[in-house]
This record gives sequence, C-alpha cells and structure tokens, in this order.
Amino acid sequence: MTITEQVKHYLAKTIIVKEWVDGETADARFDICLKCEYRDAEENKCTVCTCFLDLKTQSRVNWRPSKNRNEITHCPMGKWNDKEIANEYRALDGLKLLT
Repeated sequence: MTITEQVKHYLAKTIIVKEWVDGETADARFDICLKCEYRDAEENKCTVCTCFLDLKTQSRVNWRPSKNRNEITHCPMGKWNDKEIANEYRALDGLKLLT
C-alpha cells in the first residue's frame, strides 16, 4: 500500500466508520468479498464503492463522503444478503435496482 493509500485507510478507519459489527459478521462478509469479481486484490478494495474491504466488512454504519450521509453499511451489489438495503441506497442515488 502506498503512503497515500495508508493515509486514506487511516482516515477511513477514524472518520468514515461510525459503528462496528461483531467479528463473526465481519469474517462472513470478508469471505464473500474475497471471492467477488469486483474486488481489486492488489489494493483489497471494492471497485464498485472504492471502500477498503478490511474496514467496510467490519462496519455497521459508515459516513459516505461523496453523498454526505451516514449509511447502513452494505454491499453495493447486495452480496452480503442485503439486497433490500443496497436497493434503498440505489433508489436514492437514481441507480438501477438489483434484481
């Protein structure tokens, strides 16, 4: 990880993540992300939402700077068995809903 990415990671951990989930939930989410076609393995980030996967999978609530809102942390593709939540935010953002 470059120094720039390290700084972004630190800021995400201290500013963006608002609440944390239990370890079992984080591990289950991370296992899904490890197999996902949207994972950038080199940076360990999601190519859809650009989040650091080690932080996102541990987060219950996060602040999304690009939308200036707190969100229930979810997989933007609904892969964490959270399609309903993903679709709520997709509707807010004017994106096509997941089926």
